[in-house]
Amino acid sequence: MRVLCCLDGTNVGQLSKATGMLSAIEPPTVGLLYVVDIGPRREIEHRRGRFLRPSGPSGSREHEMQQAERAAAEDILNEGRRYFPHGETLQREGRPEREIVNAAAEWRADLVIICPRAEYGGTPQIGPKSVGHVARFVIDHAPCPVLLVRRLAREQFPVPR
Repeated sequence: MRVLCCLDGTNVGQLSKATGMLSAIEPPTVGLLYVVDIGPRREIEHRRGRFLRPSGPSGSREHEMQQAERAAAEDILNEGRRYFPHGETLQREGRPEREIVNAAAEWRADLVIICPRAEYGGTPQIGPKSVGHVARFVIDHAPCPVLLVRRLAREQFPVPR
């Protein structure tokens, strides 16, 4: 079984638990995918273009942004390698929802494991949550089954002792 795990920088532990459950059936071949989302960069450039001279922003600023994104992607993939030392790493650039679906098809995944929207900092919200547009797109368009792994409520809200 070929399992494509979609990394977002916050979910390696959840993915590890999910693949651990699958390994009882058959040890999976794991692919670790991280997509550098270039959408925000394009949006920044579009907005910046409205206010700057036609020459646009300096190429060095764009280069710095790309280097920072690649460094962050490598850190996230390295974290994934710690949990899955034999996993194959895949890194892409583009819109995450489309790149995940395309990678699943090209890598010939039997299963895609994805987590809902990441929560960065702050206090987790109690109550219904949106799956997030990336996970929703992958669920609707993936060429194989998709396993959506949510965080356990007891991990989000530890019971005080």
